[in-house]
Amino acid sequence: PLESPGKDSFPEQAANDSLDMKYRPLAHPCDIPWPRGYSRKEIGPVWDRKTANKKTSPIVKGGESLALAQLQKTVTARPDWTASFEKPKTSCTEVSSPSTTVLSPYLSIGCISPRTAWHAVSDANAKAKSKTSRSKPPVSLHGQLLWRDFNNLIAHSANAQAPGSWGQMQNNVYCRDIPWSSDPALLTAWKEGRTGYPWIDACMAQLRTEGWIHHLGRHAVACFLTRGDLWQSWEVGAEFFEGELLDADYALNNFNWLWLSCSGFFYQYFRCYSPVAFQKKNDPNGNYIRKWVPELAELPAKYIYEPWTANISILKKAGVKLGVDYPRPIVDHTVVSKENMSKMKLAYDAHKNAEAAAKKSKGKQTSGDASGPPKKKAKKSVQTKLK
Repeated sequence: PLESPGKDSFPEQAANDSLDMKYRPLAHPCDIPWPRGYSRKEIGPVWDRKTANKKTSPIVKGGESLALAQLQKTVTARPDWTASFEKPKTSCTEVSSPSTTVLSPYLSIGCISPRTAWHAVSDANAKAKSKTSRSKPPVSLHGQLLWRDFNNLIAHSANAQAPGSWGQMQNNVYCRDIPWSSDPALLTAWKEGRTGYPWIDACMAQLRTEGWIHHLGRHAVACFLTRGDLWQSWEVGAEFFEGELLDADYALNNFNWLWLSCSGFFYQYFRCYSPVAFQKKNDPNGNYIRKWVPELAELPAKYIYEPWTANISILKKAGVKLGVDYPRPIVDHTVVSKENMSKMKLAYDAHKNAEAAAKKSKGKQTSGDASGPPKKKAKKSVQTKLK
């Protein structure tokens, strides 16, 4: 057997003595976790309970008992479903019940531990029928838990190298600098679900009401806000999600926004979610839109994703007056998406040039360092002709 790792087996952490107190465990369980040093009287909630009850209908309610019940219902009681689960194949337009486990809110605030979830999935997999096709990471449920831990490790790594950098563009070693715009009107329209694109607005309505949306819905609205259409910073999107999501998680939320804005980890900026075509094939009748954007509920399926293409008589029959009952598109996706791809290319080229310049500068400093050991000259090989 291998020997247990000792203290010397691990790399040294950055010297952040002045910040240690901010990251240590709380002195008392009821202390405010962040920011440290403030009393409860000095910090007010985003919502008060009365307002929240009027405006929201959470997709799940908190507590360990309900978390374990959700785990039993969605994982333990469905061994074949659990064993064959593949996240990309789940649906983001379900209107009756979610197509995933919806355990993320419980995991994010510690109602249930990742270890408990892991073993429940393992037990369910073992009970699945032999003919059931077994999925594997990263798309399986075990893969999702592994991905969650990976996100946590990356967030820790970023803060170890530059304390407080995770969740922002500045000094974040995993984030590329992109010159985003700042337009409060566009940001507000996105937050309030008034973009004029029904699929996007439906996702935002569900977020504000239930505190949760399917991961593909999150992909669509994040891409739309950033590189896809509105060219607003991922930082403001992540901040809004932090205040609305029941499963808001410092590491995961910011990782996903970096990924979807192509600021880090995923760099295929030419692959863009269409706010019109993306879900047409999965929900051709627009049932999801009809539920979350009820002002469009009477529109024919042909126009539910693009109400601005319907003529006046069709809109009138459906009780819709564009610009009054429902907004017109705030941007033209076919135009701005191409413009934004060009902007991303320029930002990527600038990043590449900056990296090359920094590498060249570092090379010069290294070569000019007289304190370093002298380099040995390579011996020339001499070939002799055989006589």
